[in-house]
Amino acid sequence: QVTPTLLATKTSIDECWIAYEGEVFDVTHWLAKHPGGIRSIISAAGSDASSVMKSLHAPSTLKTFMKRIRKVGVMVKDDTFTLSKDADCKIQIEKKRKQENTHERSDALHKDFQALNQKLVDEGWFDAHPLDYILPIARVLLFMLVGVNMILWSDVADNMVLKCLSLLIGSLSLGLYLQNIAFMGHDAGHGSVTGNFKSDLWFGFFVGNAFAGIDVGWWKSTHYVHHSATNSLHDDPDIQHMPLLCFDERFGNSKWSTYHGRYMPLDEIGRKLLPYQHWYYYPVMAVARINLYIQSFIHLARTCPFVGDRRKAGDKVIDEKTGEVKEKYAWPTPTPTVWVASVLSIGFYWFMVYSFLSQVKVSTAIASFTICHLTSGLLHVQILLSHVAMHYCADGHGTSEAITAPNGNDAAGYYEWQALSTMDVDCHPWMDWFHGGLQFQLEHHLFPRVPRWQLRKLCALTDEIFAKHDVPVVRIPFVEANIMVLRHMAKVGAKVAKMKSV
Repeated sequence: QVTPTLLATKTSIDECWIAYEGEVFDVTHWLAKHPGGIRSIISAAGSDASSVMKSLHAPSTLKTFMKRIRKVGVMVKDDTFTLSKDADCKIQIEKKRKQENTHERSDALHKDFQALNQKLVDEGWFDAHPLDYILPIARVLLFMLVGVNMILWSDVADNMVLKCLSLLIGSLSLGLYLQNIAFMGHDAGHGSVTGNFKSDLWFGFFVGNAFAGIDVGWWKSTHYVHHSATNSLHDDPDIQHMPLLCFDERFGNSKWSTYHGRYMPLDEIGRKLLPYQHWYYYPVMAVARINLYIQSFIHLARTCPFVGDRRKAGDKVIDEKTGEVKEKYAWPTPTPTVWVASVLSIGFYWFMVYSFLSQVKVSTAIASFTICHLTSGLLHVQILLSHVAMHYCADGHGTSEAITAPNGNDAAGYYEWQALSTMDVDCHPWMDWFHGGLQFQLEHHLFPRVPRWQLRKLCALTDEIFAKHDVPVVRIPFVEANIMVLRHMAKVGAKVAKMKSV
């Protein structure tokens, strides 16, 4: 029998336990083998991972792989509650009340969402329909062909006005191509294109690596953690951009990133820059794609299967200043075939880029590349828009220090936390192509394997459950959401500026 107190102590690479549907499993030896990487498991270590596991995995996947993991016991409640002599009795009683309330809310939401999940399974919502990608593929091909031909024509046009106009339209079109094709790469990473993990991986090489320049392996290593630990200060790499951007004032206290395996200090430069982050936020987003290219190369170098010992889950590191011991997790190791395919497909993308740009004048090449990538920066605004101005926690999916959570418990279960950390963008159906359907980010987080063009219809079903449990859902227009983000960043930046540099 395993109590929540005991389970909470099993969170290291040497001994890692999770609870799943009332049973406790030792996943220590599974860490280095997990297709989604070590970090997504560790973010749920020492807690009940039933909701997050069922959200991210198909039932057949869980049925197959849970048989391979050692069961160590069953979950039981902590029967006793003792007060330490030095602690304030009222504080401990209040803490206990909050924990019990969180568990009750989490269990109730889990039950309702699992009933909805079964309804979606029975009605075929998760079924893959590859032919549905004919229109999206046609759209990105149109953007690419228009962009390429307009830029080539601009290079030989005699009329200066037509030359500049053609260059601008062509570059904007290529930018929209890069933005739109990313949505298909996203679907491939979630395995929702064909419904077959291996087939979707190779489709991801095609639309992600070869035709977008972003390594699908790197994307999965960050995105899976983002889903399992949304807006977690320690775990979610999508919000860890110190000292350039700071989305929660607690980042000013030099937080440890479990993803990057390092501290994120607030240095003197960051303290002076961050009060103005709401001014330079969009310029940073405009060039953010360059960082994705760089991260793809870094990830391929880190995960090369021909170098180093890839059987380890990680190493212990000691902070020289504090003496605190932290864990630096290993990177997932692809098979040699997958890694070589990743490298070759990324190489193909840059060969394509060079072949195209070498056909035009240097000035045209520089202008088109710049405008194209500034336009594709829209994608990065869309990625962060649903989370920046929402709630933050310290670890996992709202499991600790969710101090702004409206439930008053300083914590939340998986499904409640998705609503507290994620907003939807409300828009006309005609704009679904622009947002890729992922403007309904909350519904996507709740059911990542549901095709994105089903998410609009899913809102009514999820809203009903949240309303039943008095969980707020934020769904506002695109412009209003951006204003909300900028105000949040200005507020956080002002507070961090007053903190002491680390």
